[in-house]
Amino acid sequence: MLRSRIIPYALILPGMALLAVFLVVPTIYGIWLSLHRFDGLNVGAWVGLDHYRAVLSDASFRQALWHTVAFAIIVVIGKNVAGLALATLVSLPLRGARAARTLLFLPVTLNIIVVGAFWTFFLSSARFGGLFNQVLEAVGLGMLQTSWLSNEQTALATVALVEVWRWAGLHMLLFLAGMQSIDPALYEAARMDGTNAVQRFFHITLPQLKPVIFVSTLLALMGAFVRSFDVVWVLTRGGFGTDVMVTHLYDEAFQYSRFDRAAAMGFVLFAIIAVISFLYVWAARGGRADD
Repeated sequence: MLRSRIIPYALILPGMALLAVFLVVPTIYGIWLSLHRFDGLNVGAWVGLDHYRAVLSDASFRQALWHTVAFAIIVVIGKNVAGLALATLVSLPLRGARAARTLLFLPVTLNIIVVGAFWTFFLSSARFGGLFNQVLEAVGLGMLQTSWLSNEQTALATVALVEVWRWAGLHMLLFLAGMQSIDPALYEAARMDGTNAVQRFFHITLPQLKPVIFVSTLLALMGAFVRSFDVVWVLTRGGFGTDVMVTHLYDEAFQYSRFDRAAAMGFVLFAIIAVISFLYVWAARGGRADD
């Protein structure tokens, strides 16, 4: 009897040990560091919540937060719209649809350095060989030419759209899997009622995809807040109005050697993400309950 009770706990013990070593202990240690002076090597005097006050009163941090919010809005909307549009396209019974799925998913597999090199060249000014600006000139839209990644008015949105391009294939697969799980009888019944393709999309496809939209939005939201460092760094290094919270945290730690304040900033970011995630999940559950 005792053995049967112990075995389940023994089986999960290795996983719990790994979780403690690589998540719980570093988190507790990070909180401890954020309450002390820390230069990256030596832990100094206790300062309490001074670093948190400094972070929240820092104008550059608040600016980075607003940049992150704007980045997240573009990315969340872009990934969902692009993923749903691509899934709808490749779900059609067209020749070459399977090959198209592979090609559309390809950007997800590319190394971020390759992505950065390609888009930096593609979006550079026309005099440096930027293909996009050359295309604008060729079609008579030369007045729209600009240095897309070094213009503060366009850089943040441009980086966000590159992020959408990079991950749209993943969201396409999510929506495609959701579409393939919809009962075909629903569409047959709708056709018998005389509905057209647009009506079937809005009254059958979208309502049936609510769980997928929930997951896709949550993934895009988390990616925009905590996984945006690589794309921002390789394209602009956080300059030209693209300094988001993760790049700002990096600068605090490795450019200015304020590791203690960077630790506090990391936990402020964690708190913001936790609140946003909780509110989103609560709102989504409320929406489903109302249905």
